Amino acid sequence: MAVRLAVPSPVTMTDSQRTGARPEFGPSGYLPERASKRARKIVLRAPLGVQWIVASVLAGLLVLVAGVLFLQRSGDPPSAPWVAVGELDALAASAPLDDLDAVLVAAGGRVRAFADVPGVTYCPSSNRLEDGEQVWNLTGRGLGGAPSLDEHPTVVHDGVVYLDPTRTVPGPSPVADPATPGC
Repeated sequence: MAVRLAVPSPVTMTDSQRTGARPEFGPSGYLPERASKRARKIVLRAPLGVQWIVASVLAGLLVLVAGVLFLQRSGDPPSAPWVAVGELDALAASAPLDDLDAVLVAAGGRVRAFADVPGVTYCPSSNRLEDGEQVWNLTGRGLGGAPSLDEHPTVVHDGVVYLDPTRTVPGPSPVADPATPGC
């Protein structure tokens, strides 16, 4: 009876391993071997110097100063051209702003200021804006063929409502669905 031993398959060698030739890639492919070894040692052993320490400290101080300035100014109310309109708690559901040619609507969880809309008021029963003939939803979208209302940007800061009368944002596109006034 013959005994067979399990012999692992021979490991295949690359051409460069068989011939002893060095591969054409890697550090020795770009530089001679002696120069590549020396270059690695130079990079690893090179002292960084004081200028790197000074530069990192200055960069850290710059970030710290910018952060402090940002935090100090983030609590300020908006500057011009923003105009303080009134206290949020004292506002009615809708109030005309005659000096700014706008209507301020504080309903539906948001304060909005619509531009150049005389006679428009908030109707609590329908939860819409109305002027007796035309109807808009709280975003200023025209309903039943009414043109949409343009809006001034508003911001509430520390309970005070601010309005930017210099900018006007066009309203959303109107909807032709029929709508009748509720008030």
